[in-house]
Amino acid sequence: MEKIGTEGIPESMLRALYARARESKSENHHIYDAKAIELAERLDGKFPEGEEPVMGNGALARAILMDKMVSEYVREHPDGVIVHLACGMDTLFYRVDNGSIRWYDLDLPEVTEARRRVFGAEDRVVMIAKSVTDDDWVKEVKADGPVLIIVEELTMYLDKESVQKLLQIIDAGFGQAEVFLEAASSYTVKNSVEKTEEGSRRKYSFGVKNKRELRRLAPGFKIVDCVTFMEGLREMYPVYHTLRHLPPLKRVANKIFVLRKNV
Repeated sequence: MEKIGTEGIPESMLRALYARARESKSENHHIYDAKAIELAERLDGKFPEGEEPVMGNGALARAILMDKMVSEYVREHPDGVIVHLACGMDTLFYRVDNGSIRWYDLDLPEVTEARRRVFGAEDRVVMIAKSVTDDDWVKEVKADGPVLIIVEELTMYLDKESVQKLLQIIDAGFGQAEVFLEAASSYTVKNSVEKTEEGSRRKYSFGVKNKRELRRLAPGFKIVDCVTFMEGLREMYPVYHTLRHLPPLKRVANKIFVLRKNV
């Protein structure tokens, strides 16, 4: 088996891929990612012994929810167009592919270059090497009907102006657009502190309190649904069938907002 070099791939992306593979091979796995298993075996990179990546509960909840939500969209739009923003080394296409969807993976040029090397070419997958706030990326998406835009694990690292610009780009670029947009809570952002060599700093930049706050940033869209990570956690832990209804936990959990363009 030919090995694939890992140079130029951020460690965080490698950890996420290895973690999905590890979770998929566990006896009681909550997601199954055959592509991650394949790539983990081919990648020429190892983490030190005792530091094998393990999917955290938040990452697992995200994968469970996205797999379910995107799979449902694919059933309703079997020939649909899907754009995955800031895709990194994610394998979502392979987990939901029905054999006919058209898929676009977008990330920064250096990440896209590494992704091409790792994943190779796919007939129905186009890679776009641009920033999510570059107005021109929508021109590379060929769609004359409904489009699904996936925005996961991204907005919390952007500022409010960049999130608003991204939504404006989507609004202006597509006639029929639906967006699955993950957002952290304002509480999480306020308390997201990480240590650096210079001291401590806030890890996240953007979060929202509720639908109303997000709606002000996206006047061209209607928020038709909002799913909290608690729904993903209850797939793993029965206790969350009850805990997911507690207001304090619902407020602080990350949410996936479903936005539909006003027509």
